[in-house]
Amino acid sequence: MAAGVQDTALPPGAPEDPAEVDRWLADGIHELPRSGQGIHLAMATPDGIVGSISVYNADPQTGTAEVGYGVHPEHRGRGYATEALRGLAGHLLGTGVLNKIRLRARPDNIASLRVAEKAGFVKEGVEPGAEVDEDGVHDLVVFGLVREDARP
Repeated sequence: MAAGVQDTALPPGAPEDPAEVDRWLADGIHELPRSGQGIHLAMATPDGIVGSISVYNADPQTGTAEVGYGVHPEHRGRGYATEALRGLAGHLLGTGVLNKIRLRARPDNIASLRVAEKAGFVKEGVEPGAEVDEDGVHDLVVFGLVREDARP
């Protein structure tokens, strides 16, 4: 796995240290399905994998989950994330697997915010200080999509 792909096309929960990516792909990526809390999926075209999309923090009691996605920089701007998000959300909500899907993104991640909006997600607000990483504390914009509003 190329170190440059890290933080650009790997799903949420991937390690930040590029040296750990290969181990995580071999074993850690299976933790969500084993726990029943979600799944990681690849966004693929005939030319190969262009990104990933994940469902995580699934709660069967409330019928809710969160979704995250990433597209490799070479493949951005082609609608892959929007198509994957629409398809996955439509399936999970349309089949009754979930009642609501949440999505969170940093306010400065304009592309991710646009993907959420284009996929029909509704902005619900901002969670101040909801994310901490190596460069500090960050707010997150919260989006939601409920079953009644999901596109087929």
